[in-house]
Amino acid sequence: MPRPNITPVVRAKLEHYLEELETSYQAQPESDRKATLPSTNDGKVNVRAIAVGLGLRQTQEKYLFEREELFSLINLVAEGQGLLPIGARNLDLIDKAVKTRMAQQAKSARADAQAAVEAKAAEKSLLEDLAAAVTEIETLKAENMRLRSQLEMIHAGILVRVTE
Repeated sequence: MPRPNITPVVRAKLEHYLEELETSYQAQPESDRKATLPSTNDGKVNVRAIAVGLGLRQTQEKYLFEREELFSLINLVAEGQGLLPIGARNLDLIDKAVKTRMAQQAKSARADAQAAVEAKAAEKSLLEDLAAAVTEIETLKAENMRLRSQLEMIHAGILVRVTE
């Protein structure tokens, strides 16, 4: 037999609990208002304390995190009282991870750009060396052709003047 859906029961308790907290928040003088919703030292909603305040078992507090109809109610009150919503820790971790990843990519991009500049310089140097080698090969081919011609003339019996 499936378990009965506990969400409507928890929602009813939660609505009543949040109404009481909001009423006590609104009763405070506007200049001295402090959040009545349980919060952590860093200004985030303390879901565990809310679950205790609702009389939920520890195994049931997960519903406050997982069910949108529950955590959206808490987040509305939290926003009104200036607290960070449920999941703000996750957002902080995600933001930190994104910033770390962006920094790594920027560092990698700088390294890649430097490598590209170095590769371009090496390519230019190699092209210059290649051009010099081609010029030298052409010069040697021409000299080789002249020497062959002189050798053929000597074999043909023609006197050739050799200059160095």
